[in-house]
Parts: sequence; C-alpha cells; structure tokens
Amino acid sequence: MADIELMIKIPEEIRLALINNIQLSLDQQSICDSYIQQAIINGIPLPKGHGRLKDVDRLESHDEYDGQGFTKSVYKDDIDNLPTIIEADKV
Repeated sequence: MADIELMIKIPEEIRLALINNIQLSLDQQSICDSYIQQAIINGIPLPKGHGRLKDVDRLESHDEYDGQGFTKSVYKDDIDNLPTIIEADKV
C-alpha cells in the first residue's frame, strides 16, 4: 500500500485529545471519528516529490527598476530564510 501526504484541518480540541490520549465517551469518540473521517475525505493530497512548503505571504516585495519601470520583486534569500512549514518529499 502506497503512502500519501495529506493536509487536513481538524478542531484543535480533537488534536489535543489525541495527543494527550484523553479518554472520550462513546458519543465524543463518535464525533471525533466523524471529524477525522471528514477531514481525510476533504484533505488536500500533497504531490509526490513536492519541495519545501513555506508561507510566502509573509514575504515583502521590493521595488526594482528594470530599465523601463519599477517592478515588484522578492529576493531568493528572503524565500530561503522563511521557516519551512512542511519539509520536501524526498522521492
């Protein structure tokens, strides 16, 4: 069976309950299972071999003159220095 990397969204309370191995009632467990099932169904598969994922919205653009006018640019070093959210998939 092949593995898949999947981006999912679940309530923080469920994540903490799972991390802390909190005992849930049957009703709570059923709700938790339902949330997790829906999260997996609605999850976003990450493509095989993807690079490092970063929050590029945090980048600041710089005005640069290209000989004809000003354009907005970002520097590679600024991208490289952003924290990595998800490491690259090394296929």
